[in-house]
Amino acid sequence: MLLGEMRLPIRPESATPARRFLTAVSLAWGIPDAAETAELLGCELVTNAVRYATAMPGSTLRLVLIRDEERLRVEVHDPSGEPPATRDPGLDATTGRGLLIVGALSTDAGWHPTAHGKAVWFELLPRWP
Repeated sequence: MLLGEMRLPIRPESATPARRFLTAVSLAWGIPDAAETAELLGCELVTNAVRYATAMPGSTLRLVLIRDEERLRVEVHDPSGEPPATRDPGLDATTGRGLLIVGALSTDAGWHPTAHGKAVWFELLPRWP
């Protein structure tokens, strides 16, 4: 079941409305226990998409929240067909941990190609009302 969907420009500023949207949808559907984690991880995926997706004229990101039985699934669709790459950052690195954080805090995570690029996703198991 689709809980919410938002289109975002491929710009660094898109992380802020993505955060607000993730929190608002989580709270509206009565899963406040998932709001903070969904916000953090969703923002990581949006940030990665902005950083690595090649913006074609008129292209946008699509942020989608889905309920699949007891799971909350958050997907970020972007126009790049390149698979996301988990890095092994050094101890002093200030970047490169986003996908590691997503993997550590989610129930499941992955990606799949789409007709217009790819979707990177994670799932959480919130307490539904």
